[in-house]
Amino acid sequence: MPLFPSAALALLLAAAAPAAAAPAADELPGVDLSGLTPAQAEVVRRVAADEFCHCGCPHTLAGCLREHKGCKHAPRMASLVVRLAGQGLGTGEVLRALTAYYAAFDPARRAKLDVAGFGPALGSPAAKVTLVEFSDFTCPFCQALRPELERFVREHEGRLKLVYKPFPIASHPRAQEAALAGEWARDHGLFWPMHDRLFSHPHELSDDDLAADARALGGDPDDLLAAIAEGRRRGRIAASQAEARAGGLVGTPTLFLNGRRLELGPVKDALDLLLFALEDEEEWLRAGHFERD
Repeated sequence: MPLFPSAALALLLAAAAPAAAAPAADELPGVDLSGLTPAQAEVVRRVAADEFCHCGCPHTLAGCLREHKGCKHAPRMASLVVRLAGQGLGTGEVLRALTAYYAAFDPARRAKLDVAGFGPALGSPAAKVTLVEFSDFTCPFCQALRPELERFVREHEGRLKLVYKPFPIASHPRAQEAALAGEWARDHGLFWPMHDRLFSHPHELSDDDLAADARALGGDPDDLLAAIAEGRRRGRIAASQAEARAGGLVGTPTLFLNGRRLELGPVKDALDLLLFALEDEEEWLRAGHFERD
């Protein structure tokens, strides 16, 4: 199932934001609009004139860019507006997306996710930021994101760790059995090697195929088949799915960054937005708010 585009955040508020007078291009210092169409650039200008900077100052984003040149957050917020406008969102949609994005930093709105029972994490155990992925080994969108996501974790070593949690889709043949095989491997210290093998052959998940995976990894294939037949970790998988639904899962893969559900859009844009979300999270962790000048 696909990651939903950021436009889906429009559902969080009922009314469109009022239009505001748009500042001229030179009134947004440091903001690069060169990759946008004229209509998209106009959206950025109108949003900057309407939305207040989330550093907490009493100025709109445009005003903060002009008056608080030392503000660390305004340029980052402006880059998010540019990204959203570049996806084709209108002024009201961008404003609603910003509202939802920043509201998610509220500790009360963050999903409470069990990661202790779903190790080991990929990346540094000491990392302060935890990225949780709810995924299905048979989902083509999960398969497309998987190598990029793992590369992202490696490239930002020490800054975040990745925890994989199962969300097998009921309508996908052998998704449940693949998830059970993954949890069997987790119990035997073989999770990530099994994870890689399952993703490498998503259409070859018969009992014989899964037994061959266990054998290749040095595990007991008979015990794996028994675990699948008995549904040995079905309860753990069901708890993972219930937790994801409670956190607002909208499809697979769905990612949570320290409990904040991310709206990544298409895979081709996902890593840019994930890096943005990581940098914002690190800024927030330093003081519990965004940094001013």
